[in-house]
Amino acid sequence: MTKKVLVIVAHADDMEFMAGGTIARMAGMGYEIREVIATNNERGTLDPAWDKRFTAETRREEARRGATVLGVDPEVEFLGYEDGCLSDTPLNELRERCMREIRARRPDVLFTWDPFAPYEEHGDHRSIAMAATEAASFSHFPLYHPEHAEDGLQPHYVGERYFFAKSPRNANKTVDISEQIERKIDALCEHVCQMEMTVMEAQAAVAAAGIDVPFIRDADPSDYRPVIEAQIQAWAASVGKRAGFAYGEEFRRQRFGGVERWLRGGEGLPDDV
Repeated sequence: MTKKVLVIVAHADDMEFMAGGTIARMAGMGYEIREVIATNNERGTLDPAWDKRFTAETRREEARRGATVLGVDPEVEFLGYEDGCLSDTPLNELRERCMREIRARRPDVLFTWDPFAPYEEHGDHRSIAMAATEAASFSHFPLYHPEHAEDGLQPHYVGERYFFAKSPRNANKTVDISEQIERKIDALCEHVCQMEMTVMEAQAAVAAAGIDVPFIRDADPSDYRPVIEAQIQAWAASVGKRAGFAYGEEFRRQRFGGVERWLRGGEGLPDDV
């Protein structure tokens, strides 16, 4: 039976940055993968001349292209919330939207931001993390949003959850993405306006720090791949080194509720990647 994976994130490049190699690896193993993006991504630029509607439309198309590179279904679901303002949405509303997606897609595995990781400054990441986590925790309870049944959506138990973070806490799963690192970078490079912004942010950061890094200082934001490639390779190499891989991605993984604890930390349970 084909395993199903659902990725619930705040922005169009979150999946690629945080789990792109693992997602590509799962896709190569035949997993069926869908992505849900909570916001319109309309503030994802440093150019004040950009129209927000144009930015949102551009980011949607980039998300579809990035998903395709990784082997994810290009029919990405967009929830349509305002970028940078997800915390204005009541948690229960956002949780219901996530639960509806879970019951509709019926995933075996969920990927999302870790709601308990420290130092996450982006409110959108914190909001979607808690909403998606609670949705996955209660989606098999029929009295949570029983109105879903009217649309033919039945309760569903999510067996595994992979949580990612910029500053992970209690990571317990490192995935070898040595064979997928180029595909991860390729997928990120489909997010043109975001990668250009990433280079400009790096230039602003080194300037603010008063340090001279010619590779960053002299970079042309429109020729962003060398900077993105260096950033991703350095990050993935540092993670992979701890596990004996050339490149890796790390997660806090929870599997099958209390069953994993009963089976001495997961001994005997099947692994995904």
